[in-house]
Parts: sequence; C-alpha cells; structure tokens
Amino acid sequence: MIMCASTPSTAAEPVFQLVDTVITRARLRCLAYGLAAILAAGCDDKPPTALPVSVLDVPAGCDLAQGCRATGERISLQVQFDAPAVALQPFPISLHISSDTVMLTFSMRGMDMGLNRYRLSGNARSGWKGNVTLPICVSGRSDWIALFELTTATRKYQVQMPFVLQK
Repeated sequence: MIMCASTPSTAAEPVFQLVDTVITRARLRCLAYGLAAILAAGCDDKPPTALPVSVLDVPAGCDLAQGCRATGERISLQVQFDAPAVALQPFPISLHISSDTVMLTFSMRGMDMGLNRYRLSGNARSGWKGNVTLPICVSGRSDWIALFELTTATRKYQVQMPFVLQK
C-alpha cells in the first residue's frame, strides 16, 4: 500500500512556501508511483481468452409454456415459463442446467424493443429462476425471442427460443 503524507499549507510566509513546494512534489511523486503500481498490477503478458461458444439445438414446435428442452454436446437444458407470458405483467421462468451464470435477453426480429436483459438467480443444483416483465410492442406484435446465454468454467452456450405473448 502506498501512503502519502499531507500537512496543511499556508502561503503566508516564505518558509511555508518552500515546505509547501516540497510537499507538493512529494504528493506528485507519490501519485506517479501509485499510478505506476496500479498499471503494473493490471498488466498481463497474455491477452484474455474468450470461452468458445456452442449453440444448443431446440426441437421444432417448442412451447415454453409447456417446457422446452435444448441439447448440445454433453449438455441439456430444460426451460419453462411457470405462468402465462403476458405483456406488462411479471411472469416467472425456471431453468435447469449445470451452469455458472445464466443471462436471458428478449428481442423481436426487425423491431427495437429496448434492452430486456435479465440475470437469473440460483445454481446448477437447485435450478435457475427469474421474473420477467416485457413491454408492449406499439405495432401490436407479440412474437418474441428468448436468448439464453449460459456460462460454465470451460464454455459458453447459447440457445434461442421463440414464443408469443398471450393477450
């Protein structure tokens, strides 16, 4: 830890002006050493490596109200809307998968619906849960896409599941 001394300064007398100049130089030197230490601590010879991304397969006719299963190499995902998905009303989602984090983003094809992104809470053992509230589309559309982003220690997985909000 870098410590910098500080004393109150007054410019009323020449002696204090000299002391103030010395203290100011010491502060600047301390600041420079501190910044150098912070920058050196953040440096790494290796660039960050991105985890490989795998896309999971979803069977045709998947209905999130009934529950859907998506599969990939050595991984399987079970997801379900636990209540009817209605605009402007929160509806619960549950998900079962061995994952470290689960992010969920909702969008519409060809329509900007703003940022509708959720981090589900839970864990691989008990499952992942969240409550989602989606906006009304001014054009009257209700066809949405749920994009699940799942992260494990060695890989990222993505799966898209289309669904329709109930009216």
